[in-house]
Amino acid sequence: MKRTARDKLMLLDTHIRALAKRLYLRPTAKGVAAELANSEIFTCEALGRKGRCMMTELAKECGFPLSSLTGIVDRLVSKGYVQRFRSDEDRRSVFVELTRKGDQVYQECLEAEMGLIIAMMDSLEPEEQDALLDLLGKAVAGLGE
Repeated sequence: MKRTARDKLMLLDTHIRALAKRLYLRPTAKGVAAELANSEIFTCEALGRKGRCMMTELAKECGFPLSSLTGIVDRLVSKGYVQRFRSDEDRRSVFVELTRKGDQVYQECLEAEMGLIIAMMDSLEPEEQDALLDLLGKAVAGLGE
């Protein structure tokens, strides 16, 4: 049976939500990250990938308004996952980086996500893996910046 455009959109939405739920909404319910909210985990993951950076860069990476990110980072600082400091050159510039505890969260999440990605890729034949990667890349490029 041929799918209608509406059926395709609904199916794609279902698949994207399932992937997001499995990969990014609490990829680990145990360990160090168990006490953190999803936005805090997401911020730790972004900071782990990016490394030490300015708050404005992190806000862009996360896709959060700077005002929202400030509250998230405040909570992460008070819980000991992130440290904030000012630049020696320009005291107005605020930098953030993960603490050792924050890096543990990043590593836990990365390990859980990679396990899920490996399981997903292992369910496909090598040609299907290549096709999936090519098509996802093309779809993401079609979204633009």
